[in-house]
Amino acid sequence: MDSAPRDSGDQLDRVLKSLQVTRKYRFVCPGLVKAIASAELANGRSLKETIKETKSKLHQSAAVYIRRNLDFEDALLQLREAARTNQNKDDAFSLGSRDFARPILRQFMAAHTSTFERLPLLKTFYQQIFDRLPPVNSVIDIACGLHPLARPWMPLAPERPYFALDIFSDQIDFLNRYFCLMGYEGEAVQCNVLEELQAPPADLAFLLKTLPCLEQIEAGAGRRLLYAIDAPVVVVSFPSHSLAGRKKGMTQHYAAYFDGIIAGSGWQVESLSYPSEDVYIVRK
Repeated sequence: MDSAPRDSGDQLDRVLKSLQVTRKYRFVCPGLVKAIASAELANGRSLKETIKETKSKLHQSAAVYIRRNLDFEDALLQLREAARTNQNKDDAFSLGSRDFARPILRQFMAAHTSTFERLPLLKTFYQQIFDRLPPVNSVIDIACGLHPLARPWMPLAPERPYFALDIFSDQIDFLNRYFCLMGYEGEAVQCNVLEELQAPPADLAFLLKTLPCLEQIEAGAGRRLLYAIDAPVVVVSFPSHSLAGRKKGMTQHYAAYFDGIIAGSGWQVESLSYPSEDVYIVRK
């Protein structure tokens, strides 16, 4: 009578071990891998099929957006050396102006599709968004990718807390060291937001190109997350074209989807359009 749970648990362990030995997925939040694999096993898939489908969902929702692997240790060394050169001394923490970091951070942000597509309009993107907001004293960045590297372009004082969440543990470690090196008040945490949003209240939440990714894993997850965010303002965005550059009516599709999940909420919404994404400023 107890054999089925043990068999199921054994299969789940084998899925996790299979992904842990791959370069592409070994840093992914175990809770997310377990949730996807458990759902696939519950649907009657074999072990081989479950591993394949779990990898596919992780790829389509996250890994596909990594344009190239960023060597985090080398990136931190480059940034530290740039800080020292800027200060002409060995104290990389007395930074003064952080403009020195912009050129090198642009190179790093090119490693991820979302931040790469935003590179041509970094100044106007954040200026136009923050100009529409009341003073922002705290930020949460959900499924952040490399977006926190854009902080020097945000009109946000260094001492304002910036809380970032993502599924890749190596990236999270990099971001925490980046915050420290740059003298920013910030913390990055590995988190499966499909299970629980482990984030403090904040004045502003970024949810950039994230909801479609969550929907690929679990239908209805986007709406649930959006309503769970404890922030009076949420900046939500959707891609306006596919990774291959095709429009395919994506703006209209996501506009209808977004209208559907906020219907009846009473929230105020303002929209902005950019070449690579459509942005909604949501005031709860």
